[in-house]
Amino acid sequence: RIRKNARNGLGIVYVQRDACGGCFNKIPPQRQLDIKMHKKVIVCEYCGRIMIDPELAGVKTVETEVVDDKPKRKRATTRKTASKKSEESETKLS
Repeated sequence: RIRKNARNGLGIVYVQRDACGGCFNKIPPQRQLDIKMHKKVIVCEYCGRIMIDPELAGVKTVETEVVDDKPKRKRATTRKTASKKSEESETKLS
């Protein structure tokens, strides 16, 4: 009955990016914890699909961190603006 009501024919889905894999509605963190514990059958309250942990489904969850190897470049200042800044700071101090 669940599979017939679903558009894509999936009756069992796993959590993807903190959302249901079938209807893509956000799942609260406590509900996600219950899904990971495998204590009971958790049903999505929006679409009615059975929800399982991605590890149980055999899907590898790789959290990639963005590593920026290039150092950030500083803006080049022209000598005119640098001399103006020094003149302004001297006038403020006087």
